[in-house]
Amino acid sequence: MLVEVMCDKFKDHGRPRGRISLKPGLNTVMGSASGSNSIGKSTFLMIIDFIFGGDDYVEKLTDVQTEVGEHRICFAFEFADGKHYFYRSNVDYKNVQKCDKDYQPIEDGLISLNQYLSFLQTHYDMNLAGLTFRNAIGRSMRVYKRETLDEEHPLHQAKQETAKSAIEGLLKLTDLYSGIEAQSKITTEAKDKYTTFKKAQKYQYIPFVTKQSDYDKNETRIAELTEQAEELARKSSGGLLDLDSMQAEQLSILQGKLSNFKRQRSRLLSQLRAIRVDRNLGKKGFKRNYDDLLRFFPEVDLKRIEAIEGFHKQLAGILKKEFSETEENMQAALDLIESEMKQIEAEISQMAKTTDLSKVVLEQYAAIDKELKMLRAANENFIKTTELSNTAKAYEAELDRLVVEQIAIMQQEINSKMFDINNTIYSGRKTAPNLTITDASHYTFFTPRDGGTGAQYKGLVVFDLAMLAITRLPAIAHDSVMLKHIEDDAIEKIMELYAGTSKQVFIAMDKEGSYTKKSQEIMEASKVLQLSPGEGALFGRTWNDVEVDQ
Repeated sequence: MLVEVMCDKFKDHGRPRGRISLKPGLNTVMGSASGSNSIGKSTFLMIIDFIFGGDDYVEKLTDVQTEVGEHRICFAFEFADGKHYFYRSNVDYKNVQKCDKDYQPIEDGLISLNQYLSFLQTHYDMNLAGLTFRNAIGRSMRVYKRETLDEEHPLHQAKQETAKSAIEGLLKLTDLYSGIEAQSKITTEAKDKYTTFKKAQKYQYIPFVTKQSDYDKNETRIAELTEQAEELARKSSGGLLDLDSMQAEQLSILQGKLSNFKRQRSRLLSQLRAIRVDRNLGKKGFKRNYDDLLRFFPEVDLKRIEAIEGFHKQLAGILKKEFSETEENMQAALDLIESEMKQIEAEISQMAKTTDLSKVVLEQYAAIDKELKMLRAANENFIKTTELSNTAKAYEAELDRLVVEQIAIMQQEINSKMFDINNTIYSGRKTAPNLTITDASHYTFFTPRDGGTGAQYKGLVVFDLAMLAITRLPAIAHDSVMLKHIEDDAIEKIMELYAGTSKQVFIAMDKEGSYTKKSQEIMEASKVLQLSPGEGALFGRTWNDVEVDQ
């Protein structure tokens, strides 16, 4: 378990806070009697999440990173094989440093965050099918600014996570995923194959049609083209039948190249004509006889006009040179294209001679053959797409069936445990929260006949306590933002449940005097950190006060 936390930036009225010792059961971070905000209660819980592999301390508490600057969070775990010391920096936070007992880095002790999480997973005995340590514990770290405070979606660890992924996470934590792991893998592979094939069609790497009606039209056209090809073969005295597949393929390729070169030639000729028109427009000279101009405008500045005319002549000279160079380059390209076209036409003519067929017949056949191949490929790909889609749907349906089977087991156990915990809190006077998972992709969580804020947050507490009891989950964290909405008598019972677990519970509370005497006693006995405004804040100061000049 986590036994201590330390940071040299933690201060209490100017003095280092030193090592903060933690214990099994409840660990309370206590705020002020007045309920002061921004003193570090939630920040400390976010640091606990940071120790358990989260990134939100760095990525979401940007004010802390700015005001405190670079710092290291030092911490120790104690397991059956002894104590293990580490630190994690808010700068190089994707790595974790192994340390000695004085938190000095040991040689070659820098490990990746994933390696560190693997260490925790092994030492907490959480090597279950499909489970990762962070995926498991991150869902129960319910701290302000984390996306786990959604009282209607306790399974989610982030808003963008799908319900399907959240349900799978629960199956993994309850060790029921092994029964569906193989089916889940094959379903994912089938969906990936379908998606990849669809993308290839979308970007036109392969011919395709998307509707059955288009497929049927293609089949009709294929029949027409096949008949045309057969008719062409009959009219050519069977010469086309002598074309082997390689010759037909070669003819199709040659015809395609010829069509491409014809398009390029047409485009170049259009550009060349445009250049020649522009060049001829630039040949118009500038008249130097200004007699008529002076007769009507005797005050005109002839020197200025001559200077402008000189600039125009200079510009015309530059453009003439550019037009000439461009025209030469385009003419060279045009000559090359026409040379290639002649060579291709010669090859087609040669093929006509060797097969005793006219060039016209060969070109007709090539066009028919090309269209046939495209239509057949499109229809074959439609069939393949349909098959891939049906396979993916069938596998997903089977996965849903298996998930529903496992869910029935899990749901009954969770709801039964929540019922017991809720009865302990309310002595059977109030309804318990209920988790209903309808299928692999949908679930609801609510307290029947009680939609109040306090009941909703109480539901989160009860759910997490149930998960602590029936799974290998090692710790949970509950912020004051969810606990303060729950009525005092219920808080007293919840405190007893927190304190009674052998696992670790981290909570933040304030206004200690406003709770029942029993609750205050439990808070005091479980207190690991006392915070207050100003110099009593977690980092020895607060930075949200406006400075007023006196």
